[in-house]
Amino acid sequence: MRLGSLVKRLRKDSMESKVRDAVEAGVGLYNNCWALGDAFLVDNIYSVVLEWCREQMGQMRRPYGLDYVTLALALLGEEKEESARFSFGVLRPSDFYEDGLVPGRLAALMDEWRSEGHLDSSRWLSAVMFSWGDLTRELLLAG
Repeated sequence: MRLGSLVKRLRKDSMESKVRDAVEAGVGLYNNCWALGDAFLVDNIYSVVLEWCREQMGQMRRPYGLDYVTLALALLGEEKEESARFSFGVLRPSDFYEDGLVPGRLAALMDEWRSEGHLDSSRWLSAVMFSWGDLTRELLLAG
């Protein structure tokens, strides 16, 4: 009985270690940062971010159809301090197209940040996407 518990705990610790190592190595992490000094970019930031997200999803792995992603955005000031941030939570690729959640929410978020002065007072917009499929594939390969 004790030996079985020990083996079970060792396997659990091993998997947690593999997950931690993969995340720390940046597996499944996609990021970009846009300088907000260009008026054209600020006026079109909604479409620039949406297009970047779609391009990144085209590179992601989808083992067994696992295509979930997590998206977070942050506005950064001169000293790279956050002035605003938003997390979309866990999404699917279909959420980034036509009737999906992201286009409408992203447009509303950019309008909100613009009206609150965050886009004018910030220097960069940072986007981070995490691919659950990439992480899963890495763990499957690690055994």
